Amino acid sequence: MARCWHSKCSVWILEAQVVMHERALRTVLLIQAIEETDQDGEVLPLADRVQATRAIVGDSPLEDSPLGESPPPVDAQVQASLSSADEWFLARRAEMLLANLRTRSPGVDRVLAVAAGATWLDRATLTVAFAAGVVLATLDGDRRINILALPLIGLIAWNVLTYVALITTTLHVQPHQMRPMRWLGSLYARWVRARVEALLGHSTRFNAPLAPGLRRFTADWWDIAQPLFSVRARRLLHLAAAFVALGLIAGFYVRGFALRYPAGWQSTLLGPESTHALLIALYGPASALSGIAIPSAQEIAALRWTSPTGGAEAGEWVRLIAWTATVYIVVPRLLAALVSTMELWRLSRRLAIPAALSGYVRTLLARAHTEIT
Repeated sequence: MARCWHSKCSVWILEAQVVMHERALRTVLLIQAIEETDQDGEVLPLADRVQATRAIVGDSPLEDSPLGESPPPVDAQVQASLSSADEWFLARRAEMLLANLRTRSPGVDRVLAVAAGATWLDRATLTVAFAAGVVLATLDGDRRINILALPLIGLIAWNVLTYVALITTTLHVQPHQMRPMRWLGSLYARWVRARVEALLGHSTRFNAPLAPGLRRFTADWWDIAQPLFSVRARRLLHLAAAFVALGLIAGFYVRGFALRYPAGWQSTLLGPESTHALLIALYGPASALSGIAIPSAQEIAALRWTSPTGGAEAGEWVRLIAWTATVYIVVPRLLAALVSTMELWRLSRRLAIPAALSGYVRTLLARAHTEIT
């Protein structure tokens, strides 16, 4: 089904596969907020609004319209609910008006980008996570590498506990009841909003008429975007954990290969036999995958710092540490981040459309009908 207001117009198909995904909805909400707070057309001239509506309806299409071809014509009928045709109309009209708006207020692109997610926070978090991993690699001794790798054991234990908690929560609790994830998503959203508020303060000083529309857009968007922020925060958590492990690997590689620190061990609680058993448990999967053999208990005894040899070259042990961190941390976390990315992709294309948009599109189409007839 579609609508038509004059004999030669191109109309919209109700079943058209046009989805109001994240970017389109952000743009529509921004234009709606500006139109409804800028009644006099100071920010977005009234003539531009009329021209955009006419271009989409088909009354007087613009030669430079970015919208492409209209859907094929069908019989016109009136629908009370917001249809795919309405979404198509709103999205393309908003894109056209945004192109006009950015020539007068280039800052709106920055607001839309920040509202999409805290990319600066993401980069900073991953950088700090990698640096933290490098620092952890230095905590096992001075100018030598402890093959018991206590920082690695600590990271593995933390990640395994996290995996168990996530799996248990997923199996027994509905997604909306996952309080840790909700808390993390709320923290992420507050940080993004703080960045937008800073931009709004700048806008108030240099473009006062635009500020009310941006504030309205911020409030409208935050009511819708919470699920997106929650998933983005979860993905960032998984990536940060992977980057800590990568930093740990990098730190051990620098110490073992660049600085040529020796590898060995020392413990007042463990003997060579128990240490060998611990190393088998810790590095067994990595040894099987990499083909690097774990030394025997007698060879482990020779690696004790108090032994005559006092350690050995660290190359093979550093590789085992790297393989172990990859198996237990990097790969599972990257897979979890991939799952979060797929969920984010799905959510971004199925966002709940605000009920207020129905009245907004009715008003626009009623005006178009009045002007055309």
